[in-house]
Amino acid sequence: MVPMTGFAASPFALSASYASLLGVNAAYGTGLNGRLPTNALISSEYETSVTPVGATFAIWGPIFVSQGVGTALMASGALPMAPVAPMWMATWACEVVWQLVFASVPLPAKSADDQRKLVSLVPAAGMLVAAHTNMVAAAWRLTEHSASSSILRACFVDFPTGLNAGWLAAATGIGITLVAQHIPAAKQTLAGPNAGAVLVGLLTAYGTATTLALSSAVPGAALGYAAATGIACMGIEAPPKHPERVR
Repeated sequence: MVPMTGFAASPFALSASYASLLGVNAAYGTGLNGRLPTNALISSEYETSVTPVGATFAIWGPIFVSQGVGTALMASGALPMAPVAPMWMATWACEVVWQLVFASVPLPAKSADDQRKLVSLVPAAGMLVAAHTNMVAAAWRLTEHSASSSILRACFVDFPTGLNAGWLAAATGIGITLVAQHIPAAKQTLAGPNAGAVLVGLLTAYGTATTLALSSAVPGAALGYAAATGIACMGIEAPPKHPERVR
């Protein structure tokens, strides 16, 4: 999915998109009393050497809350929607599709071969790439509107944009590692015992470059991106005992 920079979002569409994101995450977070597989269950079956420790995923709390406030401010007209609303909606759509596809992996994992698993894991990784691309596009779009920035926008638009983009960079790396883990030719190089150190190195380099590029025009987004990168890297470096999610 290419960045939706030319799409004009409406207050209703933005609010409905956010509500859908929350609803899907709540459904798969709780499992709806056993009717759906939870991310914790799936990730316990599909462990990777780079899945962060469980506490790392608490980052979704600040992301959801700050984006929720930003959505309310944009939908009410208190902040302009034009800079980021289309890309936020595209990112959320990718995250929802990721969740639905990720939940389609065979359970238990040993019940299917690698080819069947890749039918779900490859498009799931693709959705993470698309989600990250759209949220980074939102951050760059904000640099074009730096003159209209305010404390309100910095806290509830710029910061959550950077925070979500930074975390999705880490999630993309984890998703690709999970794919590589089920491809014999790539398993040793991309999903071996050193995969965590390699991913942390790549995230640090990419995160530093992105943070520096955003820092002068949209410091709020730069701060969010740096925070997400740091949290992700610390979580990956810590030895996970019971991975809970891959996003």
